[in-house]
Amino acid sequence: MPLVDRRYAEALIDISVQNKEIDAYQQDFQYIVDVFNKQEDFKFFLLSPEINADIKKDTLKKLFDGSIKPELLKFLMLLLDKGRIKFLPGMFDEFVNMADKKRNILSITIVSTSPLSATQISAIKEKYRKVYNASSVKAANEIDLDLIGGIKVKIGDEVIDGSIKGRFEDLRNLLLNK
Repeated sequence: MPLVDRRYAEALIDISVQNKEIDAYQQDFQYIVDVFNKQEDFKFFLLSPEINADIKKDTLKKLFDGSIKPELLKFLMLLLDKGRIKFLPGMFDEFVNMADKKRNILSITIVSTSPLSATQISAIKEKYRKVYNASSVKAANEIDLDLIGGIKVKIGDEVIDGSIKGRFEDLRNLLLNK
């Protein structure tokens, strides 16, 4: 994630924590990003350098005033002023990550050779919930046919490699280093 995403998301998460409304801010932010991502004309309008910033601000006020938190509307205005509106989706992703940390929710990615069943995913989530003492776990399942078998679990920057390919590589490195 670019530094700009993190900095703006931190500012917004701080406001949401102060107001004790992380969930409400996340829901409103999700709504804004959905409109931004799904409405190509709207996205083009906001990103166009030919359109005056005041016109963009007036449009945002008409579109969102009363339907989102006032601080989020001010946040959008700031992004327009600073020319950072294009980073909105990344800022939202970073906001969600920070909100999950505040709520003690662990996010993991399970990499396997084929899709895992709901039972398998639940068992892995429960294991890591206990290990990390998390209140809950969000899991995504990615497919990597190069693994041969087994799984990898990604938690942030950490990768726990329980794949057969990983074991072969460990064995190869061990043999080569002797």
